[in-house]
Amino acid sequence: MPRLAVENDRQLHYEFHDGAKRPVVLIHGWGANTRVWDTVTAVLTDAGHAVLCYDQRACGQSDKDFLANDVALGIQDAVKLIDHAGLDGVVLNGWSLGGAVAVGSAHSLGSRCAGVVLTGGATPRYVQAEDFPHGGEAQAVAQTVAALRADRPAFLWQLATAVCAKEPAEGINDWLRTIFWQTSPVADRALASLAQLDQRRELAELQMPVLSMIGSEDAFVDPAIGRLAAEMAPHGRLSEYQGVGHAPFLEAPERYRSELLEFVASLG
Repeated sequence: MPRLAVENDRQLHYEFHDGAKRPVVLIHGWGANTRVWDTVTAVLTDAGHAVLCYDQRACGQSDKDFLANDVALGIQDAVKLIDHAGLDGVVLNGWSLGGAVAVGSAHSLGSRCAGVVLTGGATPRYVQAEDFPHGGEAQAVAQTVAALRADRPAFLWQLATAVCAKEPAEGINDWLRTIFWQTSPVADRALASLAQLDQRRELAELQMPVLSMIGSEDAFVDPAIGRLAAEMAPHGRLSEYQGVGHAPFLEAPERYRSELLEFVASLG
């Protein structure tokens, strides 16, 4: 089982699927893990792409007792994994909180990143500010974390049910629950850190193509945030899925995978 130490003896679990074509790094959202990308990984590897995916701190098969955890550390972890794998010219695909990790990592990598995909990405901000009317209020993030800590099983049960805007294919909700239930309370710190996130400068400085893929009925990340991300990125564009919620790769899988492959191929 490949693992990489990123905080003293604490380690992240990762998977590397070798391929001759451009590498794609898949960064899951809060509380999820590598498994949520399985159908996407299969399509990319079948097309010949190398794929790096990993479990973020306190998620999946990564260690659960990290001493610290926030989006900034998640960005450091992603870059360290990419360096460890010796990858160049990568495409970063981040879902939800993973979108913030993708933007921060792309900004750090510079020319080593060929493109960014934001799948319901929680970036450039997740909450409102005086000059940012989108998203929820910062206090709502703290309330969410409090509810999560008060009754974790019930919260994660409802979380899985709310990911999709409409009833998904049979088994998906149960599958998501098994994924979320592998997350320890240490992961909650990363969720809490979204209240302070502001990546407007970083996003505006990205020189690589950015594809923002959003669901019009996303209940977790305000769709307006994804639209703005496509506008703010110098080479950004938007793909909006009408009637779809927070996971277009699960709710509109054929279209999502086709657009992802087309975007990666367009980078040469």
